[in-house]
Order: sequence, then C-alpha cells, then structure tokens
Amino acid sequence: MDAEDLAREFPLVGDYLGRRIGITLTELPRGRTTIVETPRRLVREESYGYVRALWWAWLADGRSVVSVPPEAAEVVRPLVAAVARPEQLSEPVLAERLRAAIDPVLARAGCPPTDRALRGRQFACNARLLRRHRCGQCRRLLDKSIPPAEGLTLPAHCFPDGVVYGVIADGQVVSVAHAHRTGLMEDVVADLGIPGTAIPYRRRGYGKTAVSAVVAHFARAGGEAFWSASPDNAAAAATAASVGFRPYAVSLALSAPSEGPAGPPG
Repeated sequence: MDAEDLAREFPLVGDYLGRRIGITLTELPRGRTTIVETPRRLVREESYGYVRALWWAWLADGRSVVSVPPEAAEVVRPLVAAVARPEQLSEPVLAERLRAAIDPVLARAGCPPTDRALRGRQFACNARLLRRHRCGQCRRLLDKSIPPAEGLTLPAHCFPDGVVYGVIADGQVVSVAHAHRTGLMEDVVADLGIPGTAIPYRRRGYGKTAVSAVVAHFARAGGEAFWSASPDNAAAAATAASVGFRPYAVSLALSAPSEGPAGPPG
C-alpha cells in the first residue's frame, strides 16, 4: 500500500495518530525518517498510565516519524539515521541507545527517566473492510449491571459514555471489547483495547464478535478503528485480521512513569 492509498483508506486514523504524535502524517516524506519535537512526550495521555517519552511509528507505506520531547531531536538524530528498515525497531540495542539519549532530556525537564520499551503493531479498519462476527448474544454495555465471568475485568472507566460491547452467556459477560477513552476524536476513531474472553468461553468466536461490534458502532457513523498490539500477541493479530483490520504501522515507544494528570488531548 503506497502513501496515497494509506491516507485515502484511513484518513481519520491518520489524523488521530498524527495529532498524538505531533505532526500531520500526510506531510511525511518517503525515504527518510522525520523527527518531530513536541511537549506531548512529557505528559501522559488519557487512558494510559505512563508517558510515551519517545514514539517511533513506521507506517505500512514506508513513511517513518519519531516523536520526541523538546530539545531531543539533535541527540537522537544520529541513532535515527542509522535505522533503514522497520524491522530494526525490534532490536533491543536500539531501544537502549535511544533511552540513553532521551533520559538526560527528561531529567532537564524535571521528568523521571524511561523504564521500558514498548513495541507494537498497529492495525486499522473501516466500514468497507469490516467483517462482522455474530457468535453468541452481543450487546452494548453501559454499566456493570451484568457481572463479568471469573477472570474477566470490565473497563469501568468507559461507563456510561464510552463504547463497550460484550458477549453474554450464562447470565454473565464472557467476552468484552472497548474503545479507549483518549479524549481525542472519540466520536470517530475507536482506539481498541485488547479484548478479553473468560477462559471457559474461548475459541467460540466471542472475541471477534465483540471487537467487530465496537468497530461497527463507529463505522455506522463514518468512523474508523485503530488497534495496537504487541508483536508477540499472535491471538490479537489473528482476531484483527479476521475482523478486517489491515496493517497500518509498526512502532517503538519508550515509556516513563507518570507523576501527574493527563495532558491535553490535542
């Protein structure tokens, strides 16, 4: 998929991710990695308990961008220039070198140092691509009036205004999927949380059903869906593909502990 196709297929996801990273994605050139400085890398976002002090997104069309705190571009530039392929984002040595460059910048800003590297694969979906699954009784959940099955946790922070769908069996919620409350484009982009299904109810298509219901909720209003999963989460990748999600990007983020409230969404 080339740059024009990716932007045309998922304009809302591109706008959403670009706002979070701090740049308009359609302005990114191909063939090199763009570095952007933004104060967003010093504060945590809503629904996340950590700060993305560095965020590298390599899009499926070959464009690449690294979002860093103010005054960090020059110290990471030599490290970024040495990376020519998205596969290199998974190399532990790259994350350690980037942490060594970023941590002094965080210290000067009065922030704690990074404590881990988060690697992910991002997927996107829209009404045209969506494949609905209809296994079991699936409905939107507005509260915790239906108890979850043992081992399953409901996203209480999304009640009553968030978008949560669950599959009901034996008088309880046995599978659930939701859109994160990010405070940014919440009405048109579903930023999906990893779905959960109680162990006795797995392999029945319930997770796919709940995920596709969340995507359909947004797609009916012309929205799109965005989903990030760790590279080793084969189950999430399989569920995403079965619902109609397409690869959108791979990413590397350096996280730091949060010591304050969430920053502004836009």
